[in-house]
Amino acid sequence: MKRVISIIIVALLTLPAFTQELSKSEQKKLNKELKKEQQADELAKSVEVVTTMVSYGRFVLEAYSLRNKRGESLQVTSALNFVASDSITGVLQIGDDAGIGPNGVGGVTVQGEISDYKYTMHEKSGNYNVSYILRTPVGTYEVWMTAFPDSRAEATISNATWGGRITF
Repeated sequence: MKRVISIIIVALLTLPAFTQELSKSEQKKLNKELKKEQQADELAKSVEVVTTMVSYGRFVLEAYSLRNKRGESLQVTSALNFVASDSITGVLQIGDDAGIGPNGVGGVTVQGEISDYKYTMHEKSGNYNVSYILRTPVGTYEVWMTAFPDSRAEATISNATWGGRITF
């Protein structure tokens, strides 16, 4: 009986010696491959979401910075600065935390009907170019947007009335 117990103990002690562990470099390589696969899956999901949003014309672009026609940039709050579309109507909002404006949050909001909605996909990069006209009670705005496959976007709005251009 002692002999059987001794053999079992010796077997249990030597068992880890027979298991093959990955070296640190192999672990890093495996982790890197797993990370690449996860990023590829996330990008594929993002591409699908962007494609759906652009094709249906339903999206919200939250701006983290605004740039004027001279290229001067200003960091802004994304909750107060956005371009939105629900395929029939659109909203443009510019605001800041400094004070209360006509829209109640320190900025300007315009809402109107969307017409001439068009989009094209750049085959090589996967970017979408979107353009439409937003007709509001205070003017007509042309909107050009580039939506990137990784869910980033940039929109440029121009207005013939005030002659300005702003990029979200």
